[in-house]
Amino acid sequence: MRSEKKWGIGFLVTAVILLLVLGGLTAAVDPYFHYHAPLEGLSYPDGNERYQNDGILRNFSYDAVITGNSMTENFLVSELNDLFGVNAVKVPLNGSKFREVDMQVRRAIQYNPDIRLVVRDVSGGMLYEDKDAMRTDITLPEYLYDENSFNDVQYLLNKEILLEATADTLRRTAQGLPSIDFDTYQFWDDTMDHGPGVVRERGLNFIDLPGREGDEEAVLQTVRENMEQNFVETARANPDIEFYCFIPPYSICWWEQLYEEDSVELYIRYCEAACEVLLECGNIRLFSFFDDYDVVKDLNNYSDWAHYSAQINSEILLDMKAGEHALTKENCSDYWRGVEAYYKNFDYMAYFAEIYADS
Repeated sequence: MRSEKKWGIGFLVTAVILLLVLGGLTAAVDPYFHYHAPLEGLSYPDGNERYQNDGILRNFSYDAVITGNSMTENFLVSELNDLFGVNAVKVPLNGSKFREVDMQVRRAIQYNPDIRLVVRDVSGGMLYEDKDAMRTDITLPEYLYDENSFNDVQYLLNKEILLEATADTLRRTAQGLPSIDFDTYQFWDDTMDHGPGVVRERGLNFIDLPGREGDEEAVLQTVRENMEQNFVETARANPDIEFYCFIPPYSICWWEQLYEEDSVELYIRYCEAACEVLLECGNIRLFSFFDDYDVVKDLNNYSDWAHYSAQINSEILLDMKAGEHALTKENCSDYWRGVEAYYKNFDYMAYFAEIYADS
């Protein structure tokens, strides 16, 4: 009996030591930067952004942030740094809603009072969503976001993190592979094909534009509330930070579907309402690339109806630095009248007949 008791105690002690060693290994390597910035000599992989982003914002040194949904993942941080004279981090959230991005911006400001520039998208397909909308099909690891040290056990003793993120860091280091940097973090353009055939093959989800049944005023109010809560409140509370917000250039396929649904004019009203709210804030610089018609019409720039190549991300940075495609209180109305006229009068049938003539 005594030997069984000793065996049980020995097993328990061994198990505790093993758990401490494994947990300590994850804490030391810290693949999601929960405790510290990357350690020199370790090669960190490109991990899950919803796990890594908060650690990046907590523990890296920076004075600028690029964030937003997938429209921001192909930005090269080195280009932003060179153009604007900053030291930026990139923390995109694929498929994110405006509320999620704003919460991330607020955390960045909380962690780092030295921020002077934020670059984020105003994706036109989310203007009319509820101000509190969040992505629901992905679980956020809240134990990495709060200040409760006790629930860190979910990080330190997480089998998947140990066998994937921690182990991958050690494997890459042993193989002499380079650590991920902010040009390559969440960068996907080099894994995708582009062109008319690819765009047609991937198709276009139906645009369920609200307000077509007579509730336009209610939708306009939703748009305004979305902009106020998820862009303007944070900008007003931080007047020393410049916010460069841009409406990305969706392809001509997006506009063709709006045209077929007789919704171009309605959609433009939502865009204009959103911009009017944003332009009330003096430290928000707003840009719209819907009038970059050469880009929008060239499907060689696109991997689907909305997602453009990294070259377009580079051009967006150059244009914003140069003040191209900028919206102001003075030009906003004229801008949207011109965009509306262009897409309402565009000859979609002739365009697509030419594009797909040989297919």
